[in-house]
Amino acid sequence: MVFRTTLVGLGLVGSSIGLALKQTGANFEIIGHDKDHEAAKRAHKDGSVDRTEWNLINACDGADLVVISTPLTGVRSTLTAIGQELKAGCIVTDTASLKVPVLDWARESLPGTVHFVGGHPIIEKTVSEPMTPRAGLFSGAIYCLTPGTSTPPEAVQAVSDLAEAVGARPYYLDAAEHDGLIAVVEQLPLLMALALQIMAGESASSREMIQLSGADFAQATQLLAGNAEKLTELCILNAVNVVRWLDTLLPELSSLRERVAGQDSEWLQKSFAHALEKQAGWTQKQMEGEAVDYSDFSMTHMMLGDTFRPRKKSEKDFDRILHFET
Repeated sequence: MVFRTTLVGLGLVGSSIGLALKQTGANFEIIGHDKDHEAAKRAHKDGSVDRTEWNLINACDGADLVVISTPLTGVRSTLTAIGQELKAGCIVTDTASLKVPVLDWARESLPGTVHFVGGHPIIEKTVSEPMTPRAGLFSGAIYCLTPGTSTPPEAVQAVSDLAEAVGARPYYLDAAEHDGLIAVVEQLPLLMALALQIMAGESASSREMIQLSGADFAQATQLLAGNAEKLTELCILNAVNVVRWLDTLLPELSSLRERVAGQDSEWLQKSFAHALEKQAGWTQKQMEGEAVDYSDFSMTHMMLGDTFRPRKKSEKDFDRILHFET
């Protein structure tokens, strides 16, 4: 039996998923689709997919698993287009950075015979150096999973197995909790970069600033990359959380202003020391619990189950979410 996986969106994430799955050597077929024909050609040439389909419905025909790796702006239209065309028992997941709206769209578009599990791999990205698809992109990365309350455990396990197959570590959490946290680590830095760039760019001294700006300014504003519509939607769709954290940030900025204006070097030094200490621990990004060896992973786990695999902390987290325990 061949396990058929369809990758919708063949950019960095989608193509890297395909390359990673290829390395498992399991008996499955990978179909790719991308509205950008050149991206589809590259994915096929690079070996990310076995074949491509220009028609989205044809690409998803007979799929056991569909992975939507389009920008957030394209997830809703994709779900709407494929919802009634998927076979019974098909599992759908995504890789978008917001989960509450995506789960809402999935409930609107997918029939009860199709199961959806929200996904969000956390990968290290550098804007200054464009990344190319590679099999090891997700190695050791956190892969957030946000199942709906009615999602069958076997569907969640299938997407968890997908995360493990690409070398990542499944991390279960509630969709609302996910989006609240993402507001701090993704949308707030983006808006701070926006404010800094607007302030400097509209200053009467902007011409001189351009001459003096170096790596520090470039690094602080490097999140301002890509499409303005896509960046806007990330903030608007998560507006409640973004505003809540902005309300927390503004008093901090006000306090900093007062300390600098008062030349309070002792307070600033202590604050910098404290922040540097926190940053050192922050960047380690270590999950609690024992490490798990995924080297023997096989995609057949998705079809046959994986009862012999050791139970991890992330799976206990899923049980808590599923049963609404605190």
